[in-house]
Amino acid sequence: MTHQPALGRRLKALRVSRGLSLKEVGAATGVSSSFISMVETGRNDLSVGRLMMLAEFYGVGLGDILPARDTDQPVVLRRAERKAVDPSVASVTTEPLASWPHGDVATGFRRFDIGAELAEAGTQAGPAFLFVLSGELMIDFAEQTQVVLGEGDSVWFEASRRHRQVNVGDGAAEVVTFKNLSRPDV
Repeated sequence: MTHQPALGRRLKALRVSRGLSLKEVGAATGVSSSFISMVETGRNDLSVGRLMMLAEFYGVGLGDILPARDTDQPVVLRRAERKAVDPSVASVTTEPLASWPHGDVATGFRRFDIGAELAEAGTQAGPAFLFVLSGELMIDFAEQTQVVLGEGDSVWFEASRRHRQVNVGDGAAEVVTFKNLSRPDV
């Protein structure tokens, strides 16, 4: 069962309620207006990255856009179904994991090649969590605090803190992430 038509209708309702044209949304987000139109009419799928970009542009959480699910049913995402999110750094692979659709949270799996580094600007407020499955990962916060995590270690921190994650081990580092996607009103 696909939720694509319902998702498209919700995205169109957000755009129309704000008095925006397809062209205006496309120019502001970098997503072509023809692609947005196809998503709104249920004729095209939307990547997680683009969905998050549109949610941020409209100032809403993913829970406000995604169709409601039955809370009594588990949410399963099989390994073969995970798709890598468009990478900003080629040596770091990020894949979304099964996430609870009733709130503004996302989980993910990240693989850092040897020496790979990922900087995050810290533009979102709320909690962030990392659990290291394998390897060693250093989190270097902008205010000169560093934390090195090994296999089985985990950390919670305020996501609005600018930081970078660096694989400091001899092999690949694999981590599970949890992040609050809600944003304060700006």
